[in-house]
Amino acid sequence: MKEERKVRYLRVGEEKKHLEALNSCFNPWGDESEWKRKYTEFPRFNFTKNVIIVEESGEWAGGGTAWFREASLSNNKKLTVYEAGDLYVLPTFRGKGIYSTAMRSLNEMARKRGAALGFAFPNIYHIAATALPKYGFADVFYPITKILLLKPERFFNYFLSRLEEFVFPPKFDDLKIKLIVSFDEKHDHPVSMMFGVEKGRLKELTSTTEGEKIDLVIKADMGLLTKAFSLFYRRKKILYLHLFFALLCRRLGVRFSLRFLKTFLGI
Repeated sequence: MKEERKVRYLRVGEEKKHLEALNSCFNPWGDESEWKRKYTEFPRFNFTKNVIIVEESGEWAGGGTAWFREASLSNNKKLTVYEAGDLYVLPTFRGKGIYSTAMRSLNEMARKRGAALGFAFPNIYHIAATALPKYGFADVFYPITKILLLKPERFFNYFLSRLEEFVFPPKFDDLKIKLIVSFDEKHDHPVSMMFGVEKGRLKELTSTTEGEKIDLVIKADMGLLTKAFSLFYRRKKILYLHLFFALLCRRLGVRFSLRFLKTFLGI
């Protein structure tokens, strides 16, 4: 009989069962007062909308939680961010992809609710520390902090703003570049944007002519792109190694036209 997987929200009356599941997996997670502090007393938090449960053939198999906050930027604007946490899989259901279902469901929930960034603060001794990059999270601080970009268009705008001072050689003018970015290593939810080089500056192209030739196409997942962007300003030698291994692992794809090759080589 084929197993049926279902993702739903935690229901009123299931609080004790959820606490028992957390303690069963994290050994221990905490007592009832800790659960109430995080799940009923946290500002603007509703466990019937923020906690997901993964069921396998009608049985409780695992779950995860999302906490949402408003972050203040340096320009006084507000940004919705979310923290992913308390992801667990009950012992009898491990090895069946329950964790992946929970993690992807939390990310999708956060996107639909308008979160632009996702954060995770995994214990370095838990599997999440090594598993999260598969779902688009990238290292940003130490101790380990993972960051996930949920609104790529905002990242691209930031990316362009940081390149305002960078000037391309005149030979690159009029070249067309297409960037295709997915949210995780499985290349789910791909987003593409077009750029052009104009008077030495990289400009976003809001529209293109059908059939127009693209000089450079870059395909990557968001975690790889975020890490590469941070390394660009700090450790360029490591950046080159990072991109080389990404090519070998097929997390990075590059396709270029003959025109781009000739321009790059100065032919």
